Amino acid sequence: MKQFVWGLCLLGVSSPGFAAFFQQTEEDAAAKAESPVKVSIQGADTALADNLKAFMPSLRNLKCDSSSDRVGRFIESAEEKLHEGAEAMGYYSARFQVTSAQQGNCLALHVAVQPGEPVKVTQVEVQVTGVGKDLPEFRAISAVPPYQKGDVFVHQQYEDFKANLNRTANNLGFFDAEYIVREIQVDPDTRQAQVRLHFDTGKRYQVGKVKVEQDVLAEKYLNRYLRVREGDTYNAETLLKQQRILDGSGYYSDVQVNGAYQKAENGAVPVSITAQRRKRYTYTGQTGYGTDTGFRVEAGMEAHWVNDKGHKLSTKGVLAQNEQSVEGTYKVPLWHPEHEYTSLSGGWQHTDSDDIESTALKLGVDYNRRSADDWQQTVFINYLDETTKVVSEDETRSQLALVGGRLKKTKTDDLLFPTQGWQLAAEVQGAVKGVLSDQSLLQGKVNAKYLHTLERGDKLILQGSAGTTVTSDLDEMPKSLRFFAGGQSSVRGYDFESLGETNTAGDVIGGKHLLTSSVEYEHPVQDKWSAAAFVDAGNAFDDAADLSMKVGAGFGARYKSPLGPIRADIASPTDDPGDVHFYFSLGPDL
Repeated sequence: MKQFVWGLCLLGVSSPGFAAFFQQTEEDAAAKAESPVKVSIQGADTALADNLKAFMPSLRNLKCDSSSDRVGRFIESAEEKLHEGAEAMGYYSARFQVTSAQQGNCLALHVAVQPGEPVKVTQVEVQVTGVGKDLPEFRAISAVPPYQKGDVFVHQQYEDFKANLNRTANNLGFFDAEYIVREIQVDPDTRQAQVRLHFDTGKRYQVGKVKVEQDVLAEKYLNRYLRVREGDTYNAETLLKQQRILDGSGYYSDVQVNGAYQKAENGAVPVSITAQRRKRYTYTGQTGYGTDTGFRVEAGMEAHWVNDKGHKLSTKGVLAQNEQSVEGTYKVPLWHPEHEYTSLSGGWQHTDSDDIESTALKLGVDYNRRSADDWQQTVFINYLDETTKVVSEDETRSQLALVGGRLKKTKTDDLLFPTQGWQLAAEVQGAVKGVLSDQSLLQGKVNAKYLHTLERGDKLILQGSAGTTVTSDLDEMPKSLRFFAGGQSSVRGYDFESLGETNTAGDVIGGKHLLTSSVEYEHPVQDKWSAAAFVDAGNAFDDAADLSMKVGAGFGARYKSPLGPIRADIASPTDDPGDVHFYFSLGPDL
């Protein structure tokens, strides 16, 4: 009886052919792909055939007109490699016949395979000992051994299992981990294999001295960003998290976080953090056309840090046909700055449509945090001083101290080109007459969007919005708090803010309530192009009993540009198909 034993005790799998399976060079792979000599394999399933091709010698020295001697030498060397490739897949009694023939104007090789019965695993013993044996990461690995009894003995699964143990040990700081036993016994005669692994984690290292090199934040405020501290148990994921936090702070152009376990002393690994400051100021400017606002010019400036506390300042100005505005925000990171900050904001805005215009001054303070499950949460106090002018009515002025909160979450599989996901946003705010306000009101609104991609790449996009206001008089409300419908992101087929209650003169003055919905179907056409068809419905209104849903329908084209999806739509109201509207937008679906 023949019996093969690999890696008794501290030895590892060392089959030369098996090593070739994992270390095949890109040069060899390229040479095989580029060789004019074709290789066909018959008698083996897809997995075995692919592995046999991977083990075969490089074809780079074979040409269409190679001599019979050279072809014979190649076939002789290939037979040994084919056996190694078969054994790596569990076939220890495989037989091969390699022949050559002319195929067209070139040489072709044919490999006939008789794989025989594969070796199957009859015994698997996996043991993890040491300080880390009860950690959930090691328990999870041990719970799924590389083989179950009766599995075909494929070498790769053994190597993958060991690599997973090694990787986990390194990530968790078990740098002295070792295999007490790693043994494979194969009996080709009985076609049986036994696998034994005993892995000892050893001790767990800790984080040693943490050295930080950066020149933006004072030490007190830098400490708010640090999650790696001396004396903590070592964890590579914590180091990666530390790098993400500093990258996301917006202060640095490059961040490197390294644990030098080679320099560990007394079980402590020194950690170095190096952060290169980015340019302090960013200036932006753009010009373009927005379907809802007409031609527009925007300019902005962002100071990524104002002082060594890490405060930030951003400003923006907009000049468009229907809108002019200037705004600024001063942001102050708080105790957990990666997901918690407060901001002060102020701005002036003038908007003008055919029937109604407004001029507003807004000042506000808010507190923002992102929860562990990625909900963006905001509470705010805004002071609003706004003048509203309907074309056929007198000008009204409103002063309101609005207190409220917002929730928002986007879940998607891709930020730029999502195929599945959803978005939900909600807001509630209110003011009390006499408390820095000249009227009382309570308002709530919610927006939802759902995206689903079908089997053949077709997309279904559903979205809807709803809002309601409790107040005594719509005419006293500032325009910015009134609801309107119509336009690119509302009801296509209608002009921007053209849907709502009207006064006796026929001017659209908005509504206390809002309800809109949309169904869109997108079908891929070619490469980065797709076609879309949609139906939108909605309106802004004062009384639900008088609600009249306006419906618009149309079609459009979509293009996947490097900046995100570009959309061009044509739509018209269903009750007036001749009133055609064109819409253009850029940005992700969620």
